[in-house]
Amino acid sequence: MSTRYWRKKAILAKIETVYATDPTPTGAANAILMRDVEFTPFEAEYVERDIAREFLGHQDQIVATVRAKLTYKVEMAGSGTAGVAPPWGPLVRACALAEYILAAAHAGTAQAGGASTITLAAAASATNDAYRGMRIRTTGGTGTGQARVISTYVGATKVATVSEAWITPPDITTTYSIDAQVAYLPVSSSMESVTKYFNMDGKRHLMLGARGTMGVSLMPRALPMFTFEFEGLWVAPTDTALPTQTLTGWQTPKPVTNTNTTGFTLHGLAAKMYSLELNLANQKVYRNLPGVEDVQLTDRAPAGSVTIEDPTLAEKNYFTIASASTLGALSVLHGTAAGNQVHVHAPAVQLTQPKFENKDSVIALAMATRLIPLLGNDEISIQAL
Repeated sequence: MSTRYWRKKAILAKIETVYATDPTPTGAANAILMRDVEFTPFEAEYVERDIAREFLGHQDQIVATVRAKLTYKVEMAGSGTAGVAPPWGPLVRACALAEYILAAAHAGTAQAGGASTITLAAAASATNDAYRGMRIRTTGGTGTGQARVISTYVGATKVATVSEAWITPPDITTTYSIDAQVAYLPVSSSMESVTKYFNMDGKRHLMLGARGTMGVSLMPRALPMFTFEFEGLWVAPTDTALPTQTLTGWQTPKPVTNTNTTGFTLHGLAAKMYSLELNLANQKVYRNLPGVEDVQLTDRAPAGSVTIEDPTLAEKNYFTIASASTLGALSVLHGTAAGNQVHVHAPAVQLTQPKFENKDSVIALAMATRLIPLLGNDEISIQAL
């Protein structure tokens, strides 16, 4: 009997065209760079027989259903090329987020502006919501140096509405850029799924129809992470050699520091961030009944926590904000070079349970967060820039 080693693992993941139909992921095209892996290869529900008999002792159980679960983390980085989907894209898509690609930047001079709008140049797309969920930057003229996320776009009028009001509204002197990027936004229907191959040193486990939930974790002087929890249909394992993985599409991440992590704002304040944890909190439901076996995502309740250096009340009174249930935006940009940047944005965050913490003898303020949709399917967005 050959010895197999714990550290030798490989995960492949590919979007399914037909639910629970294996699209045959390969090591060359679908390898996942992962860490902190926890795999439950056989989670069964058993039926008790409870037969009456003349002696004591255990009775055998009958397996009713079996499913598999897989959790892990991947490093938060871009694809290496702005406008090209990152390799973690299929994982995010299987957590009920849709992918929108802007392969080439659109830049121009605004035709007009308002408190929360900007009228793009005549050459902008004529398609409604072509730039929804995209990050736009003002690059010159009035209000230069601001960045916002577009919540709606009207192709006929070229008017883009941003999810957070401008500090200085743009006007006809303002130049802007919607950089090449890939945006991810929540969906409430037509949710995608993935097939996963998980190989532990020569024993391959398949998960079909896998769907899950995901989170974002930013901690100072640590690597930024996406966390994933998947559940899928069980397939009997096979003795299969570890695949040869091509991981060149996975970029080296940068630690969370003042240089690498910029543009953090919370309810309009450029705060000093100690930590940020967000999770989609998708509700996963495994079903196995006559006519169907699947994993459904039946609801979500995005939430998390944030810890910042405690500001003065004149700078921002988060206690008033919490007591009034006031909603405000949260944004953070990680990465310094085009092609290796990730932006996370939530337009309507409710802050709850503020409390003080001691961070290296500095007063910090920790708060729970609830991410609220405004127009629907917009409570969080992620842009790979």
